[in-house]
Amino acid sequence: MSLFIGYKPEKQQLMALVRCKSPENKALLELFEAKLAEVLDSLVKADDPSTIHRLQGKATILKEFLEAVYESQEVLERL
Repeated sequence: MSLFIGYKPEKQQLMALVRCKSPENKALLELFEAKLAEVLDSLVKADDPSTIHRLQGKATILKEFLEAVYESQEVLERL
C-alpha cells in the first residue's frame, strides 16, 4: 500500500481521506494536484542532483497522498 494507507489502516483515518473527496474539499484536492504538477514540471527542468532528489521526494508524497484519497473509499468498503 501507500505511505498514507498501510496494511492495517485505521477506519477513522480512512474516513478522513474519504472526506477529502467531498465537494467542500474540492479546492484542497485541486491545490494538491496543482502542486504536484508544479513539482513534476520543476523536476523535468532540474539539473542539480540534490534538487532532483528533493523534488522526487515532494512528488512522491503528493502523489501518494492523492492516490490514498482516491483509493480510500474502496479500502474503507473492504474493512
